[in-house]
Amino acid sequence: MIIKKILAHGLRLTVAALLLPAAAAAFECPQKGSQERPEDCPWAGAARLLPAKSPAETERVLAAYAPGLLQQLDADRANPALLKLWGESINYDELANGEIVDPGLLAFLSGRLGAPAPRGRLMHAGAEHTYGYLFSLLPTKFGFKRARWVRPDIEDGLGLPRGSAGPNPPEGTLLANVTCLAGGIALKDDPAAWALLGRAAGGCSPAVKKISFSGVKRTRLTEEVALPGGRKVALRTDFVPFTRSAGGNTHLLVYSVYDSALRQAYLVTAFPVAQAFVESATAAGGLGKDKPVQTRYNAHVEGLTGAGKFKGTRSAAWLEK
Repeated sequence: MIIKKILAHGLRLTVAALLLPAAAAAFECPQKGSQERPEDCPWAGAARLLPAKSPAETERVLAAYAPGLLQQLDADRANPALLKLWGESINYDELANGEIVDPGLLAFLSGRLGAPAPRGRLMHAGAEHTYGYLFSLLPTKFGFKRARWVRPDIEDGLGLPRGSAGPNPPEGTLLANVTCLAGGIALKDDPAAWALLGRAAGGCSPAVKKISFSGVKRTRLTEEVALPGGRKVALRTDFVPFTRSAGGNTHLLVYSVYDSALRQAYLVTAFPVAQAFVESATAAGGLGKDKPVQTRYNAHVEGLTGAGKFKGTRSAAWLEK
C-alpha cells in the first residue's frame, strides 16, 4: 500500500510537470527556511502557484498538484444540505495580522461548490475552514491553519480511522466528514439544523457518523447576548474530550451559533485544543451575567461581529447527549 502511494505521488508530480512546466519548476514543498513540514505538502506548494490565476488556471493547478480535490468539491456540490449548515467566516486573522487564504482561490472554491460568493473578506465558513485552510500560507503561533486536517490529532484523539477527517478521506469528503463530525456534536439540540444534517449525512464517512451521531459527551460554553430589535444570539463552544492525548491536544473544539433571526443553529469551525485552552475558556471568573460577549475564531455574525461591545451571559455545562 505504501509503495503504491509513493508511486502514485511520483506519477502525479510527473503529470504536473508535463502539464505545468513553469509551475513545476517553481514548486517547492516544504519551502526551505519556512515552518513547513512534509504534511504541509502538496498544499503549501500548490498555494504558492495559485495567486492571480484565472479560474481555468486554478483548476489546472489543483488537478495537477491536489488530485482528488476537484472531485470532492463536485461531490459536495451535489449535496446542498452541507452548505446550509455553515455560517460566515472572515478571511483575516487578527492575531496573525494577515489574510488567511488567497481571495481568488476562495472565489473558485465557492463557485465550484455552489456556495455563496465571497463578500469582500466574508466567506462561507465551511468552504474556507476546510478546503480553503489547506492552502493557507499564513503562519500563526499555533502553526498553519491546515494542521487540523493534515495532522492526525482529531482522528487519533477520537478513535477515528486515519484519514477520515483529512484532506484525502477514504470515504466521504473533507467538508462532508467535518460537517457530520462537528454537526453531530453541536447541532443535536436544534431540530432545523439536525434535520438538515440528516439529509447531508449520506455524503459522510460511516466511521465519522458512527461516533458523532452516537451521543458525544462534551463541555459546552454558551455565550448569550440580546441584540437590538429583540434578536438573540448564542455562541456555543463545545469541547469534546479525546480518549487519549494526540499531538499535545486533549479536546476537539466545535464552534457554532444559534441566531433567533434565522431560527437555526449553524457551524463555524472545528479544531483540536489542549487542556489549558479548555480550562481558560471555561474558567469560573469569566462566567455569569453581564460579561463581555464577542465572536471568535474568525466567525462573522451580522450585527454582532465588529458592531460594538456587547455584554451577556456566559455559562458552562457538561452535556451527555
